[in-house]
Formats: sequence, structure tokens, C-alpha cells
Amino acid sequence: MSQIDEDLRRNSGIDGRIMIVDDDSVSRTLFRSWLAADFNVDAVSSGEDCLKRCKDYRPDLILLDVMMPEMDGYETCVKLKEFADIPVIFATASSSLDIQLRAFDAGGEDIITKPFASEILLRKISLAIQRKRKQDKENIEKNLLHSMAMNFLSAVGEHGVLQKFMQASLNSGSHKELGQHLVEAIQDFGLDNCVLIRGDESMILTSHGEPSAIEISILEQSSSIGRIFQFKSRLVVNFERVSAIVTNMPLDDLEKAGRIRDNIAMLVEMTGTMCENVDIRQASKIRAEQMQVALSTSYQETTLLNEMRHQAQADLRMLLQKLVDDVSETYGWLGITQQQEDSISKTMYNSVEKILNVLEATGIRYDQGFEKIQSSLRPEFGGDIQLF
Repeated sequence: MSQIDEDLRRNSGIDGRIMIVDDDSVSRTLFRSWLAADFNVDAVSSGEDCLKRCKDYRPDLILLDVMMPEMDGYETCVKLKEFADIPVIFATASSSLDIQLRAFDAGGEDIITKPFASEILLRKISLAIQRKRKQDKENIEKNLLHSMAMNFLSAVGEHGVLQKFMQASLNSGSHKELGQHLVEAIQDFGLDNCVLIRGDESMILTSHGEPSAIEISILEQSSSIGRIFQFKSRLVVNFERVSAIVTNMPLDDLEKAGRIRDNIAMLVEMTGTMCENVDIRQASKIRAEQMQVALSTSYQETTLLNEMRHQAQADLRMLLQKLVDDVSETYGWLGITQQQEDSISKTMYNSVEKILNVLEATGIRYDQGFEKIQSSLRPEFGGDIQLF
């Protein structure tokens, strides 16, 4: 091996497998002797043998003769590129432009004209393998970046589903409405699902109309399955208040499937928590309605009592006045003196005046008290009571 070959071998760090395809045994032997020190070399005598070997051997590069019987180098290269992305360097005895153009059209990466020096062949092979490995590395990095970008976009989309569910469920006023939001959220992941909401009146909601008999049976017995159970594309997620069945989990992307499974478990658990909030909200609504009825009744009753009190005061004044008049009419047949009549009348009027003063004072206090009570019970202040 020349010094140039040795330097190139030492500095390039290239190794790999080379397939020599040539119908001339002398050429095959010569090329193998040049390359064997640096590469694992295989050699075949026809295009047909090359295609058969490449399906298993998968070399890093093929040194392909152009002119061969039955299947020439061009046809061999075209058929090879149909199933394998392997660099091809054509070897030809002709330097014509037509030969070179046909070689490139067939998919060759380079062409070398016979006869050629071993240094040139070694350099072309090394550079071709370097380019292919660099390209493969760049493709891997590109695919990785693309996968990361798609995963990021997918995660953003999944986060949007969770956020949408939270916003909708916080305003849910019933278990049915909450269950519908859960069904829609799971459906936003592209999944067919069936949901059971447990409560005083348990209900089953689905993304596909009426639940099947087997779905109903699985949901009713889901508490014995465990928290999360998956068999192939079917997933069951079970919590105390809520259970869900998904029938078409993705199987081709394990990372995505795991992420979706976690998100569904989170959605089902949040729905269970929201069920308790709905219970509290409904109980508060009932208490508020009861309170509203009590306030309205109290307002009506206090209004009636106040009217009765005013009527009683007026009746008492009339009765006192009648009492005074009746006593005055008895003076004639009592046989008392005028002085005695005046003394009795004075005493009676003084007593009546004291009674009326007491009624007036207490009446003012009662009016103030009733006004405060009725102000607090008046419908325009208490008609829209909401405890939560």
C-alpha cells in the first residue's frame, strides 16, 4: 500500500463493507486486493447476484461495473435503489459524456474510468461513504427534531384539551353536563369513549349514541378492574365517582399512547372531583331556594303582623273612648255630686291618657323594629340569594 493510501486510511477513520460487482474475475481480484486492508469486501459477478446479496448483506458502498451481460450496471443500480439507499460508484472503460449521464440518471453517486490508480479508488470510496454517513446522521437528527416538534405540538394540543375541559367543567351545573364535557374532551383526542357517572342517579354517556350491552357491563363492574386497565386498543380508567372506556387507543406510537393514557386518567379523576363540586353546588342551590321561600314567607307574615298591630291599636283607642263615654252616661243614675263626677272623670281621663301615651311610645318602637325586619326580608334584597 502506498503512503497516500496509508495516510488516507489513517486520517479518514473510514471502515465498512464494500461490494464489488464485475463480470471480470481479474478486476474483482484486483479491486479486492486494493480494498481488503481497509474494508470488509464481498464480490459478485452479476447484477442479479448483487441484488440478491444486497437484501441481506447491505454493504456501505457498491463498486459497480457498467458493462455486464444480461443485466448491465445501469439496470442493476435502478433496481437496487428501489429497495436500498446504498451509494454506488460506477466503474467503466469509457469516459464519454453519454456513459456518465446514464450513470447519474441510474442513481450513481460517482463514476471512475478504467484504468485508475488504487489511490483514486480508495479516496472516492472513502469520500462517498463519508458523505452517506453524514447524510444519514443529518437525516436522523432531522427526523429527531421533527419528532420533537410534532411531540411538542401534540403536547400543546393535549394541553388545550385539558384547559378547555377545565373551563367548561367549572361552570357545569349537573352531573350530566359534566359527563358530556368529559366525553367531548376524550373525543378531542380522536378517541371513541363511554363514560359512567356515579351518584344518586347514575348515568352512562357515550361519544357514539347508545352504549352497548358489553360497555354497560364493563362500566358497572369497573370498580373491580383496578385504576387503569388496558387490553390492546381498549382502555378502562376507573375512579370512585367516574369510569371511562376507550375503544380505539393508538398502538403504533407507544409514547403518544402513554401520554394520552395519562391525560385520560387525569380527566377522569378531575371529573370525579368536579362531581363533588356539583353536589355542593346543587345542595347550595336547594338551600338557597329554601331560604328564599323562608324569606318571602317571613316578609309576608311580618307585614301582616304589623298591619294587625296597627289595627289593634286603633281598636284599643276606640274601646277606651267608648269606656269613657259609657262611664260618663252612668253619672245620672249613680246619684253623685258634680264634684264627684269631675273627680271620677279626671281620674279616668288621666288613666286613659297614660295608656294612650304608652301605646304611642311602644307603637313608634314597634314601627321602627318592623321596618328593619321588613327591609332585610324585602324581596328585592333577598330574591336572588346565592350561597356559592
